[in-house]
Amino acid sequence: MDNKEIDEKKQSYNMWVVGVNLAVLAVYTVISKANTELGPLLDAFLIAIHVAVCILWAAIASKRIWWLTALVVLLIGFSTCVGILWR
Repeated sequence: MDNKEIDEKKQSYNMWVVGVNLAVLAVYTVISKANTELGPLLDAFLIAIHVAVCILWAAIASKRIWWLTALVVLLIGFSTCVGILWR
């Protein structure tokens, strides 16, 4: 394998990691929105767990993409929690 193929596989893996984590975030945000009474608290709790798991996995796997994914989940999750669910 040459360097170009390795870079393409690495980029593909990185996009897969971010995409799967954003899909999971979207699923439990929609589920939280359906529960009007405890929705924001449930979403905030699930976001905290999701970010903690990403950080833990980043420390175990020594991959920077998991740190970035934790940051993306935190930023997007917090903004959707505040912007959509707390209305």
